[in-house]
Amino acid sequence: MIRRLMLILTVCCMLTALALGEGASLPIDFTPGVVPVGKNFTATAYRDSTIEVTIEAGRALNCDYWVADIVIQDASQLRTVSAGGFDMDRAMDGVRLANYVNAVLAINGDYNYSTGKNGFGCVIRQGVTYLNNLDTEGHWRSTVMDILLIDEDGDFHALYRPQTGAIGDTIDGKKIINAFTFGPILVDNGEAVLLFNGADSYIDMGAGVKRQRMAICQAGPLHYKAVCCAGPARGSRGMTLREFAELVASLDVQVAYNLDGGDSTVMAFNGKKINDPGNASTRKLKDIIYFASMEGMN
Repeated sequence: MIRRLMLILTVCCMLTALALGEGASLPIDFTPGVVPVGKNFTATAYRDSTIEVTIEAGRALNCDYWVADIVIQDASQLRTVSAGGFDMDRAMDGVRLANYVNAVLAINGDYNYSTGKNGFGCVIRQGVTYLNNLDTEGHWRSTVMDILLIDEDGDFHALYRPQTGAIGDTIDGKKIINAFTFGPILVDNGEAVLLFNGADSYIDMGAGVKRQRMAICQAGPLHYKAVCCAGPARGSRGMTLREFAELVASLDVQVAYNLDGGDSTVMAFNGKKINDPGNASTRKLKDIIYFASMEGMN
């Protein structure tokens, strides 16, 4: 499976290089990004004419955390990919998956094929709808998780426990490119969200438990941040959802969304996992969110 994935991605990358002209965006499909310029990487940053990434580490509440700040030239550089297809139950090492798609920076996604979601939620990736099965009010599974939509301009839209019929092909007149079902929403309109469903959610996010966590955030047009904290080990105590939401809100973001955490928490940069480096226990991932270069296409 891994060899087949490598071959498909390599061929797609070659075809893209031939087909795309000056000033073009990356295609809205599962084509890899352009190979980053190796000499442009430092230990904590990457920069070319189409993308800039800087990474900082910090500590709060006796817990280590990492923040990646990303600015891109075009919305198509914010991309998603799965280990074997968004309609298939396959997983692989997140760093290897990031390398296959030439990611400058990648983070874990929402574990899109989780059987714990009972077939409910909304999964749209690179413009393709794989699942749009929201529940109805009053049903025992009506506590569907908060959903994050990303439109064709790369803007985030936070939906609180949307119900049947709430999501179509567009949002505010713009095509939906990616939709994630996990959550909860951590920051909305620049303010931390401090009340969570907790036990009412049919997937337990452990709101009051100190855990390793990951968030994807929008700070402004084509400006994003990825934030993760360490788990309760190696000198860190992890964070509750409220603590994590307050930390993320302090980083000057407009919208932030909680992704899969625990041992799924991966921030990959320049071919390496950079978060919680002493943790050898990393779960294989179903999917990643990544930021790609377009250097040489302009």
